[in-house]
Amino acid sequence: MATPMEILEFDYVNPVKCIYHRPIGKKYVVPHWHEAIEITYVAKGNPGTMFIEDQTYQLEQGDVYVINSRLIHGFDTQITKSQKIVTLLINYDWLRHCLPKTVRNKSFALIKQPKKDSQMAAFRELVGLINNIKDYQCLDTSEDNHLHQLSMSVELISVLVKNFAVDQELQHQIPPIIAQVIDDFHQQYQNEIQLSDMAKNYNYSYAYFSKLFKRYLGISPKKYLTLLRVQKAAEMIETSDDKLSEVALQTGFPDEKSFYAAFKARYRQTPLEYRKKLQSIT
Repeated sequence: MATPMEILEFDYVNPVKCIYHRPIGKKYVVPHWHEAIEITYVAKGNPGTMFIEDQTYQLEQGDVYVINSRLIHGFDTQITKSQKIVTLLINYDWLRHCLPKTVRNKSFALIKQPKKDSQMAAFRELVGLINNIKDYQCLDTSEDNHLHQLSMSVELISVLVKNFAVDQELQHQIPPIIAQVIDDFHQQYQNEIQLSDMAKNYNYSYAYFSKLFKRYLGISPKKYLTLLRVQKAAEMIETSDDKLSEVALQTGFPDEKSFYAAFKARYRQTPLEYRKKLQSIT
């Protein structure tokens, strides 16, 4: 089995990591996978589209999506003050250690809203815990606060397991070979990648390789790689003061011209305009 595409770092004790996305406008995340259980809560508005395996969902206020381990998923959203998303990631190693039977025999079933009326009370409790976890992460880092965060994280997992776990083996609609190719892209995007050579590594012609990839992800390998590089460039612009020429180099673009063109095609603004917008909201 390949190393998981996205390596996520968790607090040493707390099994839940909370990400509250800043209102930066366009937020695109290419289809990817990781071992962590991911919870997406639409806190406000209708921010866009989510992709889980071969299904597409329109995000609506109040929705909760629980994405099981190793499922391929992605987003195409607009994050603003009136369109907000909260993401929680549950450490799979923690689950495997503390709840081995649950991890081995069950999966979570919650997409948008509960299927049963009997689950509504638990659903409201889950949403309340998500909001509390999000709010408390912004508070002080005292031990009392840390302990309270931990208790809420464990309670959230308990609510999930008691009310939304089902005796059902996960059915991956996307072939393992596609997951491996995605992993390769995420490991190598900073370097020059010859797609024809990658196809040969899997004993495919490039034509078949491209057709297979597009069948399941809706875009060609070349387009996926470009979008991944743009996504990584946007993340660098958000988190560093590196020169844009360095951002282009570090994300695998052959030159600044191609970087600017690809970035503007996805975000409808240049990298410089994107950086200035970020600076205006921080």
